[in-house]
Amino acid sequence: MDNFDANELTSVSLDAAVPLPPERRSEMRRTTLLRVGKLVVGDDQRLCMIRNISSAGAMLKVYQPLAVGDPVAVEVTPDCPVEARVIWTTEDLAGVAFAKSIDVIAALRGGRADGPYRRAARTPRVRLTRPARLCTETAECDVTLRDISPNGACVETGLKLANDAEVALFIPGLPTAPARVRWCRDGRVGLEFDLPLPIDRLADWIGSDA
Repeated sequence: MDNFDANELTSVSLDAAVPLPPERRSEMRRTTLLRVGKLVVGDDQRLCMIRNISSAGAMLKVYQPLAVGDPVAVEVTPDCPVEARVIWTTEDLAGVAFAKSIDVIAALRGGRADGPYRRAARTPRVRLTRPARLCTETAECDVTLRDISPNGACVETGLKLANDAEVALFIPGLPTAPARVRWCRDGRVGLEFDLPLPIDRLADWIGSDA
């Protein structure tokens, strides 16, 4: 489960309007859940918190600035980007209007417009290339980080590791991440963290030049 506090829940609006800034939102029917998303801005990939979402758009908590009019893509679930444009910003929040109306419930469940529902969607991962160090019970080596989310990561390494092997991932600028191996193939290893990384700290780190 992603780490969160009482102010980091997503509201799902069951109407067709783009969510407005908090002081202007009408009290529409909503349900709440946690949702970490990925925001693609040009060539940059960033994490965001989806604070409110409807079929027409979303309110995002962002960790790097956006400007009104910016074209973006929002991933509520992995590999399902939704083209959008920023229509308002205030402090660390931004409102985006989707280019096309979406089925909110299907999106949250991992459904695609061109295919059936997938399994329950995991948190979107940000693709990047950063140095890291991986420690196992018998080895310690430098690896290349290829993607990351609060819940896990993919690293490039020559090590052959068994599923469920216990490891520790050391990433400069982030807390040490004890993890378990979930898969190993083609020179890459998928890791699931024992405890989620703090979303605010991870998002700031992704936006830095670390």
